[in-house]
Amino acid sequence: MTKIAVISDTHVPEYGNLPSTLLKDLEKMDAIIHLGDFCNTQTYMDFQKTAPVVAVFGNCDCDELKAQLPEKKKIEIDGFNLGIIHGWGPRKNLEKRVAQVFTGVDIILFGHSHVPMWAIVEDIPLFNPGSVSMNVQGPGSYGILELGDTIEHRFILLD
Repeated sequence: MTKIAVISDTHVPEYGNLPSTLLKDLEKMDAIIHLGDFCNTQTYMDFQKTAPVVAVFGNCDCDELKAQLPEKKKIEIDGFNLGIIHGWGPRKNLEKRVAQVFTGVDIILFGHSHVPMWAIVEDIPLFNPGSVSMNVQGPGSYGILELGDTIEHRFILLD
């Protein structure tokens, strides 16, 4: 089984540093998928020291990251096709907008809203881990995907 941390909207250093509990948890992961809004290059590099990172840029990322990372990406891991994108615009109906971006995927991972979400839109599972540093409705969070015979997901709330 492959265990992947799904992270979005870290906003470092604008909203503080990465929680130590998150950094400790990342050491147990096979990979990290970051859905944008690192906000600085150093944070991106710090994640790479922990596990392999697949990432896209978000609307708050610096120009240097936007030059290095794609806006959206389709990847295959353990036979599953994953669509990854940050997202854009208002929170309302964000999941419907991102569902239109990819075809032929088993799941779409997105961020931007700072609200953890699991939904099925047009028969496509959508997973938003929320924001590590500043969720709209409570503590920071990130997600874990476990890829085996199926895709399992869960949210991890941070103190």
